Amino acid sequence: MEIDLNQSYRLAEKKVRLPLKNYPVQLNVGQSRSDLHIYPERPINQPMRDIHAENYIIFDPNQYYKTISGFIRLSSGDKIILGKNQGNQKNLINLPQNLSTRHLSIENDAGKLIFKSIDEKHGACIAPLLKDKDLSRISKWRMAKLKRIGAIFGGKIERLPPDDAFKTIKQVNKLLESEAYRAKDSRGKPGGVVEIPAGMSTFLIGDLHTKIDNLLVVLSQNGFLEAMKKGRACLVILGDAVHNEEEGELEEMESSLLIMDFIFKLKIHFPNQVFYLRGNHDSFSEEIGKRGVPQGMLWERTLIAERGEAYKDEMARFYRRLPYVAYSKRFIACHAAPPVSSITLKKLININDNKPLMNELVNNRLRRPNKPAGYFKREIKKFRECFGVDKETPVIVGHTPMTDDATMWSDVGDIPNHHVIYASHKDWVGVMVQLGHKMLPLVYPAESLVPLINSLD
Repeated sequence: MEIDLNQSYRLAEKKVRLPLKNYPVQLNVGQSRSDLHIYPERPINQPMRDIHAENYIIFDPNQYYKTISGFIRLSSGDKIILGKNQGNQKNLINLPQNLSTRHLSIENDAGKLIFKSIDEKHGACIAPLLKDKDLSRISKWRMAKLKRIGAIFGGKIERLPPDDAFKTIKQVNKLLESEAYRAKDSRGKPGGVVEIPAGMSTFLIGDLHTKIDNLLVVLSQNGFLEAMKKGRACLVILGDAVHNEEEGELEEMESSLLIMDFIFKLKIHFPNQVFYLRGNHDSFSEEIGKRGVPQGMLWERTLIAERGEAYKDEMARFYRRLPYVAYSKRFIACHAAPPVSSITLKKLININDNKPLMNELVNNRLRRPNKPAGYFKREIKKFRECFGVDKETPVIVGHTPMTDDATMWSDVGDIPNHHVIYASHKDWVGVMVQLGHKMLPLVYPAESLVPLINSLD
């Protein structure tokens, strides 16, 4: 049965097909009639009534706009069952646990939603959200974040003038001399490990490879900025922010300058909330490149040509001062791989005395027939034991995208709770987010946000 929803409607066992016409819907479920919202997923600068959405997001509005929280995406062809103990629904959308195991089904049929109440006793209700404040709520909420991001950068997001860039990187390197949450090495310097304190929510982004818009998408979603401002959350970038990987753009270095300028400004604004782990591309080595293009050497030459020898030296100093591993009770993360060689926490803290260990953490890959020296289940287990965390603690790396059509992968190599995240996809950007006591993947559509931020007053 197809209905034209213009008021509250109680769902029954019969399927109800709802052409949403791009307006959001409120869904009340359970004995307590908890609210969920279902919104068409659309670009931030597209008016709600001007675009036909095929994807929808389901979320708890009481959390979504206020704190770091999750959502469930319902893409065309997807069908979900809402209910008790259904996957990670409690963590993602704060679903009440007084529901039956199978409470309600929702199916996305090419942009039309099909609802069916399975638990007739407690049922569910849907109602349209037609007020202008509801129609534009997400876009206004995100637009305010974009304005804040512009303020953090200090103006239009564009490459800094050489003098400003030099002052900025000097300030960052000063911060790294005593960076928070890093135990000192044998020389009295911050060691190679960041230990995120208990109670601090963490979100992690993989290799950006100059995709500054993907970083802006993440920062303009969820409650990340607000939580960092309150000192309740931190961002961990798994290295390799530089070096464009798009076909025909491998020699282009201007976008590398811009994204590092932005990350440096972010670090200065949130010195105890933003951490950058070293990746293999965070180097001037002649061995760093792609398809025969020596990107490491080109990067060094660009820095000298655009900003001078002193700036290049500061970038080299930045690389030398970076940590290699971040962890908490909820996760362990590094750029590329857990080491195959013998490790202890002391060795990782004193990593600047151990170049082979550095190389493993930023260069190694999963064991394959063509990579027999790679890591596998044993190394994941050893990594967890090294940090004294639970045997199911997620181990998160970047470096090696598993396919061309995604941005994150779980249980990689058939290793439970081993994740790969890669943030330079052209259509999607993934982020691993701590929701409650779990690390869960969230994926957002890529958008072009630099021009939008630069157009704001």
